[in-house]
Amino acid sequence: MRDHKIYDDFAASVRRREATAPAFLNDSASDLVSAGLAVYRNNVRSSLSKALAETFPVVTQLVGGDFFKYAAGEYFNAHPPSSPIISHYGVGFPAFLDDFAPAKTVPYLADMARLEIAWLEAYRAQDASPSPMEKILSAAGDDPSALRLSLHPSLRLIKSDYPIVSIWRRHKEDAASNNIKDAKGECAMIVRPHLDVLVHDISHGLYAAIQFLSEGDTIENAFEHAISVG
Repeated sequence: MRDHKIYDDFAASVRRREATAPAFLNDSASDLVSAGLAVYRNNVRSSLSKALAETFPVVTQLVGGDFFKYAAGEYFNAHPPSSPIISHYGVGFPAFLDDFAPAKTVPYLADMARLEIAWLEAYRAQDASPSPMEKILSAAGDDPSALRLSLHPSLRLIKSDYPIVSIWRRHKEDAASNNIKDAKGECAMIVRPHLDVLVHDISHGLYAAIQFLSEGDTIENAFEHAISVG
């Protein structure tokens, strides 16, 4: 049977804020072994920082590489990986940014991180072909208002107090940045109906309608709510 405590001690030494030797290394352990462990620890942290930057390219552009590395290091200290699958790392980064005091000067940073996570989720979502309108109308029968729709598995919604779609487009698509400072909050719909992930700026009313539909409500209730939202 393997000594799991050794593995736990080794993992703990990698996760610690300061580089320290694992508990299973006694005083007679060579400096070479300790140095090797320190190199491994730094490699792990560096690899995860790079993975995080690849997941959040716009966030990285907004704050700069040095600040992002610092934030990535603090995120690692607070939330070390819980899965061996590196693509899962960073799911909690938007929530971390919500409470990360140094990021308060960029108030929309956490919502931008949410948009980038949603983009990746849409990209990796199950393939599905949108139903043709004829099929939808046929399923509606005599009472279209009572129809309940199954939405595309890639669809994601984000509501922000900031113009996150406009900012995202400025960084990803070189779109014009006119009036972004004066823009109000935006709702984002992220979806991959075919090969490409699309990011749409939608109205608050449409956001409300789609949200109701995603929860299994009827078309009638969804659009009544959308009208009340405006």
